[in-house]
Amino acid sequence: MASTTAAKGADATQAPVAGGPQLKLLVDKRSRRVLYAEARKDAVDFLIGLLRVPAGLAARALANRGEPAPGCLGSLYAGAMALEDAFFVAASPNRDALLSPASLPSAALPLLLGEGAVPPPPPPPPPSRYFRCGAYTVPCRGNPTNVTDVAGLPCPACRQPMSVEMRLTPGDAHGKLALATAQEAAGLAPGGYVKDVVTYLVMDDLTVAPMSTISAIMLLKKFDVKDCSALEEMTVVLGTKEAVMLLKVSLQSSTALTDVFSGGVSIDRIDG
Repeated sequence: MASTTAAKGADATQAPVAGGPQLKLLVDKRSRRVLYAEARKDAVDFLIGLLRVPAGLAARALANRGEPAPGCLGSLYAGAMALEDAFFVAASPNRDALLSPASLPSAALPLLLGEGAVPPPPPPPPPSRYFRCGAYTVPCRGNPTNVTDVAGLPCPACRQPMSVEMRLTPGDAHGKLALATAQEAAGLAPGGYVKDVVTYLVMDDLTVAPMSTISAIMLLKKFDVKDCSALEEMTVVLGTKEAVMLLKVSLQSSTALTDVFSGGVSIDRIDG
């Protein structure tokens, strides 16, 4: 299973864990239930990435039809959809495009959504490509003014083949999307889905939300925690095996973190 470290108490110092994205779990030692987890950007990107596989798309389709999604996938999708724009890398995030792949294999649809499911819309067409002439001769030298979407078409002005591809910079009405795209291309903004500006709270059912001191205190109150010595901190590293385990458990359970990382599910059961 995932690499873990455990501490004697919720406020104990954790030894660093090498590897990929990490979740810091707060576990009730008596029931072995995960109360919640702390996560940084890379771990939240990892979890949101689970929505980009066919099972995640199924959760999206069910949610859009007003039906409950199986297990934790519905709560993961709902939590990601509820995040404010300020927490996403994209300036104006299109959540439907961001949180799901372009298409779902039609053969998988009955397995995930049930018989009689409506096939998803076809994937969007590839973006248009535009070309200009080489601008080597007059009247286009250094200042081409004609563009085409058919490579090799003769330029109306200089008659040279229009084969030099031009790059289109998209933007929205306020230019925010274009600015964010340019910043990311220049290495000024992080990739992924969410920004690395806060610590995120991940619930046992994979609901994601920004974390605050107040939210943590209220959760301890909700779970009726009166003695912090009954709590244990455990750090887990997320990788390919953990992604498979979380996906399988999330289709059936509403306590994915407990089931996968705190004794509910074994690798042998998942692999079998």
